[in-house]
Parts: sequence; C-alpha cells; structure tokens
Amino acid sequence: MDKQLEQIFEEGCGRGLLSGMVAAAGNSHGNELCCAFGTMHPAADAPEMQPDAVFDLASITKAVATTSAAAYCIDRGLLDPAAPAGLYLPKLAQLPGSTITVLSLATHVSGFGNHKTDHLSPDDAVLDLLQRPPDYLPGTEYIYSCRNFILLGWIMEACSGETLDFICERQFFKPLGMTDTHFGPLHTGDQRIVPTSVPAGIISDEQARNLPKPVGNAGLFSTVGDLAIFSRIMLNACHRSHNNFFGKTSLKWLTNCLSPPGFPRRSFGWDMRSREEVPHRPSSFSEASFGHSGWTGGSLWIDPEQDRYAIVLTNRTAQPEYGKTHGNQMNFRGNVADRLLAMLDKAFD
Repeated sequence: MDKQLEQIFEEGCGRGLLSGMVAAAGNSHGNELCCAFGTMHPAADAPEMQPDAVFDLASITKAVATTSAAAYCIDRGLLDPAAPAGLYLPKLAQLPGSTITVLSLATHVSGFGNHKTDHLSPDDAVLDLLQRPPDYLPGTEYIYSCRNFILLGWIMEACSGETLDFICERQFFKPLGMTDTHFGPLHTGDQRIVPTSVPAGIISDEQARNLPKPVGNAGLFSTVGDLAIFSRIMLNACHRSHNNFFGKTSLKWLTNCLSPPGFPRRSFGWDMRSREEVPHRPSSFSEASFGHSGWTGGSLWIDPEQDRYAIVLTNRTAQPEYGKTHGNQMNFRGNVADRLLAMLDKAFD
C-alpha cells in the first residue's frame, strides 16, 4: 500500500482519531482503489479491519437514503420540492404568516433548530418534532438540523404511502445490489459490523434510535463497497440521459446549489460547500461536487464534473475521546480522500 497513505493513517491513530478505516476512490467506469487499515475497534485484541466492514453511516443517511427517496417521489410526480411542507404534513408547526417549504427543510433554512427529542417517549418525540414551533422564520437562518430530515422522511412516506426504509430497499438498495445496506438496528450477529459509542449494530444516533421506526436523519448501515455502487450510479445518472434510479427532474434538485443567496451551498439534501468550510471534502473536487459526512466518522463525495468519487469510513466514535476529535477527524478524512484520488489518477491515467 502507498507509504503516504499509511503515514496519514498512522498519524491519525497516534492522535486518537481512529483505530481503523476503509476508504475508496473511483469513477463511473468501474476504476477503483480500495483499502482497509487498522482494527475494528481500539482494544488491544481487536480483529483487523475488513474491506467489507459494515459501518453506522449516521448523517450520511440523509443523502444516501432520504434524498434518494425524495428523488423517487419527485420523478414520479408525488412530491413538489417547492411546495409547502404542510401540504404533506398538515400538523407541522409554523410561525404565523410564514410557510416552510420542502426545499427549505432539505437546505436547512426551515427555521427549525437542532433540538433533540431522545429524552421523550417515542410517541411524545413524534409529536414534539411535528408541533414544536420553529425558532426562526424560514429562509432567514441556516441551522443544520436533524429535525429537517426526520420531517423529510415523513414527507416521503406521506406522499408515497410507503415507509422510508421500504422505499430505499425496494427502489434503490436491492436493485442496485447494495446487499449490506440496511436501516438499523441490525440483529444479524455479523462480525463485520463496526462498533461505535454503542455496541455493534445499534443505531448510534440517539434520536433515530428512540423513534418508533426508521427515520431520515440517521440509522443507515452500509459498506464502502455498497457506497461505491451508489456513487457510480449517481455519476452515471449525471452523465447519461436515462437510468432506472435518478431522472432528469430529480437530478436538477439533487445536483445544483439551491440555497438562498448568502447561505451555505447545498442542493436538495447534499452538501456543496468548499474545502475551507467542510475539511472532509476532497481539495481537488470541482464546485459541482456534492457530498455528506456522518458523526461516526464517515464522508462520501461525488464529483460529476471530474467523474470521481471518494469514500472514507472510520471508527471514530469507538475511540475513548471521540467527543473532542470531530474537527481534526474531518481534516483527516479530507487528507485520506486527497491521497486516494491522487493514487487513482496515477493508476488509471
């Protein structure tokens, strides 16, 4: 394996950022480099990290699952992203004289704060998420909020008549062959599942774990291999006029910056900010690229202009001091992605 990549990984371990990772970079033609480093968890007797290790994706769920479900609904005329969110969720709380749109949820300018509900019973948490008033008028503040994507998941269910996990499994994961991608909790006893701050297979996000069914902010588990399949499909969809998963209509929403002027750049569900704003973004990726990260230590970025993707999944939250490493770990993942992409360019030039 590449000495520079080994050095980046060893330095990250030495700083307590992780004990193991799986990472990949590739393009739509199937050219790919994949590597696994370190151990499944930090204990001295931990097994080696496997290339097909299953990770809790945390907020990468927002993009891979919820945003894809939205694409399914958009392409079938079931969902209008510009419509009021209350059209699909009539009980949704709103400030007088204002209208929260579906798009404002997807770009985190709805006015909802990042208030948590895991201290409530599941039923009370559902009511709170629907009925707690926004903190600000829509379109006036950018607040990254899990509530936005929990609500988006419920909107997909309301307009399709199907559960979020069913849409994702039937329309995307199963037909794509993403056989290791499922909403948790996982009860398989699979030794490939990487533990986080909670035992392997348990959803690490407290809100998603507390709510009565799979939701749109977190809770998806997957592998680098499955995410590579997904990334290639996204790239192919951007390059070709027809595919079975993402249509022209939904791609206009998913792959273009739709944030109000002056706000952080986001499409419908994907992050489009610069490397300076989000250090896990590959530095060589174009302005057209889109991605997402997860609290557990993962990043996924796709660049349709350069026809490349980069995936880095780590066991950050299995580390004893993970609460202090979020910023440094984002930088680490960006450096890993940069090195893998340089290796990819050299290998397939």
